[in-house]
Amino acid sequence: MARLLVSVRSADEARLALAGGASIIDVKEPAHGPLGRACSGAWAQVREVVPADVKLSAALGELTEWRGDDPPGVPPGALAEFDYLKVGLAGVGPDWEDEWRALADRLDAGRVRWIAVAYTDWEAAGAPSPTALLRAAFPFRGVLFDTWDKSKPAAWPPDFLDVLAGFRDRDATIALAGGLTVDRLAEISPFRPDIVAVRGAACVNGRRDGDIDPARVAELTSLVGEIGAG
Repeated sequence: MARLLVSVRSADEARLALAGGASIIDVKEPAHGPLGRACSGAWAQVREVVPADVKLSAALGELTEWRGDDPPGVPPGALAEFDYLKVGLAGVGPDWEDEWRALADRLDAGRVRWIAVAYTDWEAAGAPSPTALLRAAFPFRGVLFDTWDKSKPAAWPPDFLDVLAGFRDRDATIALAGGLTVDRLAEISPFRPDIVAVRGAACVNGRRDGDIDPARVAELTSLVGEIGAG
C-alpha cells in the first residue's frame, strides 16, 4: 500500500496531520516556494511531537539557496533524527551534482536518506531532467516527482511508466506530488507510488497556504492506502 506524506509548517499542524492518519510528516514552509525551507526551530518543534514510529522528512529549499558565503544556518544535529531530506534543483548549473554532494557532506545528517526531486516542469524550472537524475552518481534513496510552478498540477509525460521503471531498477522509493487532490488519486494509481505527498489537498479549502484539516487528511489516508505499490 502507498503511504501518505503531509507537509506541515509547525508542531500544531503536525499533530493535526497525525490525527488524520498521515504516515510521514514533512516539514516545509509553503510561503518560501515549492520546497520551502522552514526554520530550524520548526524542525525541532515538529520532531518533538512526532512519534518515533512515524517517518520525518524536511524540505531544504533549492540548492541555489545554499550557495555563496552566507548559506542558511543549521545548528549541529538539527537534522540528525530526520529520515528523509530533499532539496530542489531549479536553476542549477552543470555542477549541480558536486554541489548536492557538498551540501550533504556539510549537513552530516547521519542516517538520513536523500530524496532526489524531479520537477515534472523541469524545463521551466531550469532543473535537471528525470533522465539526468537517473544517471546521477549521488546515492539518493528515493525520488519525488513534484511541480516547480505550484499554479499548475503535475502533468505526467506519455513515457512516465518507463521513467518510473528506471528509478525502480535503481531501487528508489517513488513519491508523487504536485497538486494532487482526492479526485486525482485514481489517475496516479497505475503508477503504483510508494508515497503520495500533499500539502494543499490536506488543508482547509484545499489551499496550500491554509491550515491542516484532519478530516481531509483522514480521507486522503484512506484513499491512498488503497493504492498498491510495487
